[in-house]
Amino acid sequence: MKTKILALIGSAALVAPLAVGTAGGAAYAATEENPPVRMEDGVTAPLYDYAGAIRETVWVDAPDLNGDGQRERIVTDIIRPRELDGNAKVPVIMDASPYYLSLGRGNESELKKYDADGNISQMPLYYDNYFVPRGYAYVGVDMAGTARSTGCVDEGGLSDVESVKAVVEWLNGNATGYDAAGNVVKADWTNGKTGMIGKSYDGTLANGVAATGVEGLKTIVPISAISSWYDYNRWQGAVKSTHYASSLSRTVAGGRTIPTDCSATLNRMNAEDGDATGAYNAFWAERDYRQGSVYDVSKVKASVFVVHGLQDNNVKTMNASTWWEDLGKVGVKRKMWLSRLGHVDPFDYSRELWVKTLNRWFDSELMGIKNGIDSEPAVSVEVAPNRWEQSKTWPIASAPDDAAAPERRRHDDARQRRSGHGLVRQHRPGVGVGGGFAGRQPQPPAVDDGHHQARGPDLRHADGRSRGQRLGRGRPGLGDAGRLRHDGPCLRQR
Repeated sequence: MKTKILALIGSAALVAPLAVGTAGGAAYAATEENPPVRMEDGVTAPLYDYAGAIRETVWVDAPDLNGDGQRERIVTDIIRPRELDGNAKVPVIMDASPYYLSLGRGNESELKKYDADGNISQMPLYYDNYFVPRGYAYVGVDMAGTARSTGCVDEGGLSDVESVKAVVEWLNGNATGYDAAGNVVKADWTNGKTGMIGKSYDGTLANGVAATGVEGLKTIVPISAISSWYDYNRWQGAVKSTHYASSLSRTVAGGRTIPTDCSATLNRMNAEDGDATGAYNAFWAERDYRQGSVYDVSKVKASVFVVHGLQDNNVKTMNASTWWEDLGKVGVKRKMWLSRLGHVDPFDYSRELWVKTLNRWFDSELMGIKNGIDSEPAVSVEVAPNRWEQSKTWPIASAPDDAAAPERRRHDDARQRRSGHGLVRQHRPGVGVGGGFAGRQPQPPAVDDGHHQARGPDLRHADGRSRGQRLGRGRPGLGDAGRLRHDGPCLRQR
């Protein structure tokens, strides 16, 4: 193992890099923009104490988003390295979600937990206990109308997106935040660089906020995420469920701690959703992050790491493929993983390779560490069950000329629907029960070595059980020092 360390003496004095071990690693000293980090095998490694990390909640001020005349307060729970407080500024990894006190996150429907003093004691998933020891802050945001935030949910519309955008602005010094006593709180501990990540609704919020062009958002990692809510709420242009937008908004608001009458918002959504005809109208244009009336791809400044399943029958794959194509047209830096699974997080089918790749991506995009990820093939695609290929482009270079035709037809027909023309023809060859290939198990994608069809490390136990879903703090998957373990069952992840 190749290691280099940037040492801290006590908790106050930063000193010059101290090299340990063999050459080949890289040591990064604290700068005005980045904290000191320890590099191990090409990625930032645990250096800071997670158990002793600072845990705090800030209520970020946002505009009145539900028309009740009151500005919103958006709950922002923060975990950051205590050793760096006042000594170095850190980048932020953010997961904004409507699920933190309603449906929960991950395979085990984890909720946020708080101690007797109201401080965050446990975040769902593994992002906090994995990345905080590596010199990042982790921020979990309650979207407006959910959990402990004020306001009302409007399924992908202005309220959803603008409430999360306000937090990115606060982290970049362009919005106001308050503590529980009402005192103004500044995010003077961060360098203003934020990366957003999340699956499904969470990843959709990342897409939406990126489409605002907000300053400070440097990268997003949308997993199984929506890029146009019209394409989510419609099946081949047909209405999949009457007034689904208001129904979902009501569902994710479950468990909130501030009783709020959102009937006006829900009734407005029912009146404007166009369910009588299935038409793409002004309601859906507001919720279109690709070519919408409020948000669109031309505003995106952040790099984008798209992750999706080719057999995703929840958030259909066209949400990823059209997003990818439109991002390319405006010159956005992109990377993509496409599995031949459904609505599945890569944490559940390629854990070691995924976590390391994500680590490298954030190191590159948020800390500016040159680790070579930019020079590798941008696209990893599962072209057949358990067979992956790497390519600089999508469709992949080895695909026959007509391989992308079905997806291209869906893309073109989606464009036509926005002009009032046509419906999409269904084309789903080889799909098994549940949207995946029948009888197969999730397998890791190719090792990113530039060669086709190379397989990553097997992540299954000798007895055939899938390895654990979560990381850390006694959870299956990660030890206290932020290292991967492999135990516990693999359940479904939302």
